[in-house]
Amino acid sequence: MGARTRGLAYMWRFVARRRTRSALIIFAVAWGTLSMMLLLAFGNGLKLQMWKGSQGLGTSPVMLWAGSTTRVWEGMKPGREIRFGEDDLTALIRGVPEIDRIAAENDRWAIDLRWGTRSASAHLTGVMPCYETVRAHHPQPGGRFINDVDQAGARRVLFLGPALKERLFGPAEAVGQVVFLRGIPFTVIGVMVDKQQMGMYGGPDIEKASIPFATFESVFGKRPYGNILYTLKPGADPKAVEQSVREVLARRYHFDPADESAVHIWDSAQGAIEGEKIFKGIQVFLGVVGAMTLLVAGVGLANMLFVMIHRRTREIGLQMAIGAQRASVTTQIVGESLLLAALGGYLGIGLAWLLVEALQRVPVKSEALQFLGKPTLSLPVGIVTVVVLIGIGCLAGTLPARRAARLNPVEALRHE
Repeated sequence: MGARTRGLAYMWRFVARRRTRSALIIFAVAWGTLSMMLLLAFGNGLKLQMWKGSQGLGTSPVMLWAGSTTRVWEGMKPGREIRFGEDDLTALIRGVPEIDRIAAENDRWAIDLRWGTRSASAHLTGVMPCYETVRAHHPQPGGRFINDVDQAGARRVLFLGPALKERLFGPAEAVGQVVFLRGIPFTVIGVMVDKQQMGMYGGPDIEKASIPFATFESVFGKRPYGNILYTLKPGADPKAVEQSVREVLARRYHFDPADESAVHIWDSAQGAIEGEKIFKGIQVFLGVVGAMTLLVAGVGLANMLFVMIHRRTREIGLQMAIGAQRASVTTQIVGESLLLAALGGYLGIGLAWLLVEALQRVPVKSEALQFLGKPTLSLPVGIVTVVVLIGIGCLAGTLPARRAARLNPVEALRHE
């Protein structure tokens, strides 16, 4: 233990004697560490933001839109339009047991909502009670979402997105207020929790107003379903279920199950997986850029050690002449390199943490910046940085150390 303590003290004296060079190397390593951690933190923040956005669509729903046939099938010509209806929901539930929940949706654009003297144009949707979970239509405290009683009785109740609520009510309380839709009074029963939403169709949910599906049909009349969506039971194979869904609908509407234009299917879970792969690639790229910045500092550290070894040739020769082993000389040089890397890394990590904490507290109003998210440090980011720092320190010290260990003690003592 005493030998180790003496070795560390010697390394520290080496750094202290060469303050200017050591300070420059420490600054370079700190800058490289700071750059790497910030790049990784921004990549991590972007990934987290994308994950939050993907959750805004709901619990990985699969959406179906009716299209038109493009192939001849069973003697029928192409170009036939498909129109979904209530019987399709029943057929899919019976024919595809892997489906957990299923619902239909209809919508109307530019519907005028009036409250007192204020009005707002809204995208109105007729939805079913399971949308609260399936499509993440979660209410703020004090309100609720549409329930089975509302649907069964075709009640005139209204659920608002938070952005629409602000346009119509401003800071006033919305729950319990009566809003007129086409001159028909509707009671506001809830306001959606504000959320970020990446995947969407028909615009962001925070701008929509929702009423029970049965109420929508009573106000606007029965019509083909705009879309159908379903979620899967745990363990179900999405591709196999998609094929089963096409086959069930193909039998009902007499089209080729391979004709993808007849029924358009969007699996939001598959899209989220592809997006995650993309953002992991971005993280890796940012990490490599940061590591290259740190590598430049490592090159500077190695150059300084080469210069120091040249100046300490007689000193190293004397150590070897009195019995120092090549391994101990190598360990000393690598230790000096790791000490400088550790000092610079500690400083860089501290600065990165302070900057990230400061940025976390800065309010962001721009939607573009909100989309990018805020830099976020995590345990993996810290581990990667420390591993790269250790690697750079070892690499920077290895070549100079090998050169020092190969010195001939006799020739080294003659060095001027």
